[in-house]
Amino acid sequence: MSTQVVQQYYEAFNKKDIDAILALCVENVQNDPNQGDPQVGKDKLKAFLETAWAHFDEQVSELVIMANADQSKIATEYLVKGTYYNSKPNLFPATNQYYEIYPTTVFTIKNGKITRMTRHYNTKQWLDIVNPNRS
Repeated sequence: MSTQVVQQYYEAFNKKDIDAILALCVENVQNDPNQGDPQVGKDKLKAFLETAWAHFDEQVSELVIMANADQSKIATEYLVKGTYYNSKPNLFPATNQYYEIYPTTVFTIKNGKITRMTRHYNTKQWLDIVNPNRS
């Protein structure tokens, strides 16, 4: 059942359906981004996603889902194909840079709801790809 929640999360992500994503989470969901401080609460997750989607157009594919025995921890690896289309403060100018990266996310699930998400990806690799001045 928990793996289905995670599958639904990525389906909603690809549709940019924030309401569907939030419905899968507890009120005090913890979002641990690849860089930065943990963010707690649906309002923070909503703001995180809105900010990301204002600058990046991403689709997830090649999703692999792995779970521990009781499905309280779900690990995922996936391909993100994205475009950096709108300049984000403190980042390189956006010139529709296309990128592909393989992140991982670990989900904690309790009573059928996401309580925590922790994302990891190779930040240096991603920055090298989107840097318009790369050689």
